[in-house]
Amino acid sequence: MLKKLSSAQLKQWMLLACIILVGSIIFFSLIDFFADFLGALILYVLYRPITKYLIEKKRWRRGLTSIIMILVTLVVVVFVFTLLFNMFIPKLQFLFADSSVITHTVQKLDQQLFELTGQRLMNPENIKMLQSEAANYIKSFLGQSINILGDIGIMLLFLYFMISNTGIIEKAVIDFLPMKKSDIDKFTTELKAQTFSNVLGAPVLAALQGLVAALGYWFFDLSEPLFWGVITGLFSFIPMVGGALIWLPSAIYLFTTGKQYQSLALIVYGVLIISMIDNIFRFAFQKKFADVHPLITVMGVILGLKLFGLPGIIFGPLLISYFLLLANIYKEQFIHHIPNIIDDDEQTEKQIDQPPA
Repeated sequence: MLKKLSSAQLKQWMLLACIILVGSIIFFSLIDFFADFLGALILYVLYRPITKYLIEKKRWRRGLTSIIMILVTLVVVVFVFTLLFNMFIPKLQFLFADSSVITHTVQKLDQQLFELTGQRLMNPENIKMLQSEAANYIKSFLGQSINILGDIGIMLLFLYFMISNTGIIEKAVIDFLPMKKSDIDKFTTELKAQTFSNVLGAPVLAALQGLVAALGYWFFDLSEPLFWGVITGLFSFIPMVGGALIWLPSAIYLFTTGKQYQSLALIVYGVLIISMIDNIFRFAFQKKFADVHPLITVMGVILGLKLFGLPGIIFGPLLISYFLLLANIYKEQFIHHIPNIIDDDEQTEKQIDQPPA
């Protein structure tokens, strides 16, 4: 029989419902800034050992510590963006010009396919449409870059208040969570492991894959191998197929220029060397730092990119790991007690059925 709710319990549930309702309204109203918040959280986790040392050991003011860490972040962001723009924009403008290399490449590839199969895939109208779409893509890319700068500003604003409240945030979250400290420690450990393994592992993987790809491009006589090696490294942030988005079109380009053997060799090199570095190193690195199953990593990144954008590279696998942790905690605290309860009930029934001596 269900217990009748007391007046105090009714007020408690009504208040909880109001909190959930208002919190949901606030969350969905500000959902466009959720990725910025996650980005700030990643930086906060990375900076936390340093900021905690400066605030607690060196007795620095929280505001000063926040400003210094934000300036460090800005220097890194400005450096990376300047480098990427100086590399990308001139190349994009050159590639998609009226007499672009990509247009000639498509025409040559279409001619070679016509000689082999007797069918044409590209006609002059399709090539012009391809150039138009490429020009629109460049404009969209530049527009997205401006939006990214705005997102970075909002992310740094979140980061400032997070660093200013180092230690206070953690205590407030712990006070509200209905869990034991040992269970909360599991979630904290998982967050740190996932953050450090992805943030540290991804740049190392990008540099390694870019270097190996550049050596292959140079050996197989692709023009500007260093540039395309850097681009391959950047695309390695996309799991499983990242590098292939560069070395496969490069092999096709070599094929259209009459370098069929180099083209086939680059495809073999890409499959056996470049892609294997991506898959093996990524999983080995994450296994060492976060002890994450490869399937969780792959599915988590796919899920994370869809839900959170770029921060999803970290928070996607983290979300799946947290789900498994919650399931394990539930099993330990509730399911493991069910057999004991059943055994106790069976023992009680036996005692009742047993006649008195």
